[in-house]
Amino acid sequence: MFSWLRSQPDETIVFLARPKHAFPSRHQLTYVFSLWTLRQRVVALIAAVVFVVATPWTFGRWYTNATVVIPQHGGSYTEGMVGSPEYINPLLSPLSDVDSDLVRLLFSSLFQYSQNGELQPDLVTEYSISEDQLTYTFTVRQDAKWHDGEPVTVDDMLFTVESIQDPVFQSPLQSSLDGVTATRIDDTHFSLKLAQPYAPFLTTLTFGIIPQHLWYDVPGQNVRFTELNTHPIGSGPYAFSQLTRDSTGAIKSVEIKEYEDYYGAKPFIPKFTAVFFPESALAQEALRSKKVDGIAFVPADAVQEIRKKEGDVNITNLKIPQYTALFFNQVANKQLQDPAVRLALATAINRDDIIAQVFNGAAEPIFTPILPGYLGYNPEVDKHLTDIDASNKTLEDAGWKFPEGVTADQTIDDEHPYTPRAKNNVNLEFTVSTVDTPEYRKTLEIIQQACYRIGVKMNIAIFSAEDIQNQVIKPRHYEGLLFSEIVGTDPDPYPFWHSSQQKHPGLALAIFRDKEADALLQDARKTNNAEERRLAYLHFQNNLASSLPAIFLYNSLYSYAVDDSVQGIPEEQYITVPSDRFASIASWYMKSKRIWK
Repeated sequence: MFSWLRSQPDETIVFLARPKHAFPSRHQLTYVFSLWTLRQRVVALIAAVVFVVATPWTFGRWYTNATVVIPQHGGSYTEGMVGSPEYINPLLSPLSDVDSDLVRLLFSSLFQYSQNGELQPDLVTEYSISEDQLTYTFTVRQDAKWHDGEPVTVDDMLFTVESIQDPVFQSPLQSSLDGVTATRIDDTHFSLKLAQPYAPFLTTLTFGIIPQHLWYDVPGQNVRFTELNTHPIGSGPYAFSQLTRDSTGAIKSVEIKEYEDYYGAKPFIPKFTAVFFPESALAQEALRSKKVDGIAFVPADAVQEIRKKEGDVNITNLKIPQYTALFFNQVANKQLQDPAVRLALATAINRDDIIAQVFNGAAEPIFTPILPGYLGYNPEVDKHLTDIDASNKTLEDAGWKFPEGVTADQTIDDEHPYTPRAKNNVNLEFTVSTVDTPEYRKTLEIIQQACYRIGVKMNIAIFSAEDIQNQVIKPRHYEGLLFSEIVGTDPDPYPFWHSSQQKHPGLALAIFRDKEADALLQDARKTNNAEERRLAYLHFQNNLASSLPAIFLYNSLYSYAVDDSVQGIPEEQYITVPSDRFASIASWYMKSKRIWK
C-alpha cells in the first residue's frame, strides 16, 4: 500500500489524508514530511531543536526568578592557616593570628565588630557613661552559657578584666586596662571606672571573656601551661571538639563544632576544622588539591595565580587598618643610633618599587602610624621621599666612608662580598629579621638592594611564624624588624609607640626613648576633645618623622581564598583584625534549597 500511495499524485494523497476528525491521526502524521519541501523540513528541524533547547532554559529562568535560594544547615568547612596555635585564649592571643582566629569563633566578648565594621554589644545588652566620662556601667545578658553548660555571669567579666591587669598573667592587653577599676553592682550589672577620660574606651572591650569557674584555681605562674589554652571553653558560636598532633607534638589541626546553646545567630555550617601549615606555599597547595576549602591569608604574589588556575575559588579582599614598617632597635645596634644612618635609609627606600613588584600595585604607601581617614592623620608630614644622592651625601657628611678604592657600585657575589661604608673602623651593617612569607622576603630584597646603593650592608634573617614571636619579638632580639601592626578602629598609637610598651607583652616594636613623644601620647589619651587629640597626634607624627625610629612602608589588603562551594561571604567587608573576617560566620553556608517567593 505504501508503494501505491507514493505513486499517486499529491492531490490524491491530500484527499486521502483529509481528516475525519479535527486533528490528524498518528498514522496520518507519518506522511506529513513527504508533503514538505527540503527547505520546509530544514526549517521544521531547526524549530524543533530551538524548542527542545529553549523550553528547559525558559522554564529554568522562570523558576529561578520565581524562587529564592535560602541557606540550609549542613556541611563541613576546612580552613588552612599558617602557623600553629599556642594560646587559644583571648587574653594571650593578640600576638598570633592563628590563636586570634580560633578565639573569634570560640569566645564571646563584651563588644564585637559587625561585618560592616560597626562596634556592637555582644555579652552586654545596654551600657551608660557618666557625665564625667569616667564610669561605664553595663547590663549583662542572661541567656549566655559556657560550652560546659554553666551560665556566663558578671563575675566572669570582672575576673577577665582583673586577669588582664594581673602582671603575672602577662597579657598583651594589659596596657588597654591600665588604671581601670572593675566593680560588681549586682547579678546583672557591673561598672568599669577609668582614672581619666578615654574617648575610644569601648573599642578596647572586644577581647574574649574567660570562665572564672575554670580559670580561678590556675596559679598565675601556670597560666601559659594549662590545658585550657589548647582545649578552650568559651561561650561563642562554636565549641572546641578535638585536636590532632603530629609526631613532634605540634598541633596539626583543631576541630570545632556549632554550640547548640549559643545565644546569638547560629552558624549554618556545623563543623569547622582549622589545619595548620608551617608556610603559605603549603597552604596554597592544600587548596589546589582540595584538602582545604579555604586559606586564611593569600600573599600578594599568589593572588593572581590562584585566580588563574583555580576557577572555583573566590578571592576576597578585605580592607584592614594596618601598616607595615621597618622598625629599628637602637639598643641592639649602635650604628642605628646615628640619626644620619636612619635618615639615609629612609631616603634610600623606594615604596613605589615595593608596591609595584610585591603587590602589583594593590597597596598604598604609608608614611605615619596614623592611617589616612583617621583622626589626626597628618598628610603634610615629612615623607623623606626617595633620593639616593641625598642618602649618600648624608652618610658622607656624617663620616661614614667607603674604604679606599671601594664604591657603592661594586660586584657582589660569592667571591666578592659587599664592602660597606665604615666609621671609626666600624662597618655600617645591620640585620633585619622578619617572618617567612613571600611578601616580606621580596620587600626585604628590594630594601637590601637600596641599601647597597648607599653603602649599607643589610643582612636578612628569616623566621617561621612561631619562631618570630618566641625567639625574636617577645625578647626583642632584633636590630631591625620588618613587620605589620594592626591599629584597630581608633587611631590611638599609645600601645604601639609609648616607651612603656617596649618590653613584652607590650606591642611597641621600635625600641627608642623620646620623652616628648611619650607626653603627646599620654595627653591625647586624657581628653575627649577631638581637636585636642588631633593636634597631639599631628605633633606626634612630626616627632616620629624627625627622629625616625622606624620607616613606614605600605598598607596592603588582606586577601583570603575560599572555595565557591561556600556561600554567604560578603563581597566587601571592613575588618579591624584578620579574625574579624569571621564576623559574618553566621551567614556562611554550604547547603541550600530554593523556595517560592
